[in-house]
Amino acid sequence: MTQIHRAGWIGTGLLLLAALGGIGGRMALGASDGHDASASPYVPNDYVMVFNDEFNGQKLDTSKWWTRFIYDNGMLDHLNDEQERFREHDNHDMTGHSLKLMARKSGNSQNNTEYESGMVRSKQTFMYGYFETRAKVPGGVGVWPGFWLNSASRKSDGKIAWPPEIDILEVVNNGVEDNTTMLHMAAKSNGPQDLKILYVDPNFNGKWSFWQAPYNFSEGFHVFGGLWDSDNTVSIFVDGRLLYKVGYKWVYDDGTPAGYAHVILSLAIGGPQWAGRHGIDNAAFPQGFEADYVRVYQKRGQQMTGQDTIGKDLCPASGKC
Repeated sequence: MTQIHRAGWIGTGLLLLAALGGIGGRMALGASDGHDASASPYVPNDYVMVFNDEFNGQKLDTSKWWTRFIYDNGMLDHLNDEQERFREHDNHDMTGHSLKLMARKSGNSQNNTEYESGMVRSKQTFMYGYFETRAKVPGGVGVWPGFWLNSASRKSDGKIAWPPEIDILEVVNNGVEDNTTMLHMAAKSNGPQDLKILYVDPNFNGKWSFWQAPYNFSEGFHVFGGLWDSDNTVSIFVDGRLLYKVGYKWVYDDGTPAGYAHVILSLAIGGPQWAGRHGIDNAAFPQGFEADYVRVYQKRGQQMTGQDTIGKDLCPASGKC
């Protein structure tokens, strides 16, 4: 499997300078039309819920989630140079009202993989929509939590490739260049995805694709939303505030339409290239990435969903997944 580079930062500085002259100000989504009882106030008008998990159960709902990436026949347990391995050793803590993806020291130092952590990948897939979670990130040096969209297999021929990818939330804390006041977001393009910057918040850093928050994301919950629209635009929000909007085509590098997207929550640890560049604070473990819910909405009458079948149900019957 070719190495997958999440959040491969691209040089957007010149594009940003050009775009900022055309669009400005703060933008926010409209209020929900009230048809979904559990809708947040940031859901676009005339969107209806097509998927949700409120994480209120005693066990992870494995009818909704895989616990590994789609690659390697649904068994890939890490990406890039990350030092965690995703496991089902009580790494998906169900609190009764939320899901905590738990990272712990594993005692296995082979190949610089000393940590076990958790991730979930939706079995249901989507073409376009508004994707939202209310979450709190961990704060230790070396963490890399994410809420993002990645291509599932294409229904017509089973093709799996990368990009496309949409990163709604990435908070990387390497203790020096990156910390938990910086929210990274991106739509990954190698060219055919035709990325065009349309708007960024004044506190957005175009060179490294992050928003500088006036608060620490590890100190409280925030609502993270991504609106991927059929006009080939992607907009990223925090607590209803528009931070980033781009033109973006959901295609593979050969220009053909990509498979529908699955939703991913993940807690990666370390990696010398980024999150672990200056080491990992082992005293901070165990630590968790907590999500109150994951919800997906699509335009009324334009629902486009599928089902991802590549994966294995690895959670034990005991529920200590």
